[in-house]
Amino acid sequence: MNDLIRFEKVSFSYGTNNVLDSIDLSVEEGEFLAVLGYNGSGKSTLAKLINGILLPTEGKVYVDGMDTSDETKLSEIRKTAGMVFQNPDNQIVATIVEEDVAFAPENLGLDPAEIRQRVDEAIQAVGLEKHIKDAPHKLSGGQKQRVAIAGVLAMQPRCIILDEPTAMLDPKGRSLVMGVIERLNREKGITIILITHFMEEAALADRILILSDGKVAENGPPKEVFSRKDRMISLGLEVPPVTDLTLRLIDNGLPLEKDIIRPEELVEALLSIKEAAH
Repeated sequence: MNDLIRFEKVSFSYGTNNVLDSIDLSVEEGEFLAVLGYNGSGKSTLAKLINGILLPTEGKVYVDGMDTSDETKLSEIRKTAGMVFQNPDNQIVATIVEEDVAFAPENLGLDPAEIRQRVDEAIQAVGLEKHIKDAPHKLSGGQKQRVAIAGVLAMQPRCIILDEPTAMLDPKGRSLVMGVIERLNREKGITIILITHFMEEAALADRILILSDGKVAENGPPKEVFSRKDRMISLGLEVPPVTDLTLRLIDNGLPLEKDIIRPEELVEALLSIKEAAH
């Protein structure tokens, strides 16, 4: 596996406010990384540094070996690592869904047939085929966010950075968007960097990075990170609801593993206990 994203001793400050402090980080091609941290811990700054929206105060950020401070590489960097923001209205630029998705590939100066193919594939990938001729402003929040993701997908990036993409959505919209994100990673091999404050979303990732006071506080598999509830609380965070329930059941004498992080895992474990009791 190769590092697609690499931070080398990266610090970032807004004036005298030090947001990130000497961060070392690597993200492998095809990995799904979730980034957690309390508000103001530097999560969005980290995302903007990958995309070249911000440049490090100290240190280097590399995207597929390209230095983000090299202005001649910026266009290539943003094609490699696309960004989806929290509010899709800030990213939607056209009056019809397919035109919005076509916007980025048109700006790349691609052949019309290539643009058509990319638009169709991107819209299909996010499950919005029935809405291709609709006006984005008439769509639900979850559908708009999927349009924004399709717009980035049409650039055929190897990495997608999503900065709290479900924060403004209802549970159904969140579930649909997360389903798209998971499929893009598992089926298409796209590297995902998901910034979220929903622990159950982070549980879907291969690895969790927790930022605290501008530093990396935790970095490991979800099962490992979430099994330490006291540590999570000390960092101003929670564990996924299913993990919290599991730990309560353990306290009440049920022989369960502490590292259960998904609902289906808990159901399976409870069924096993029930079967063993008969």
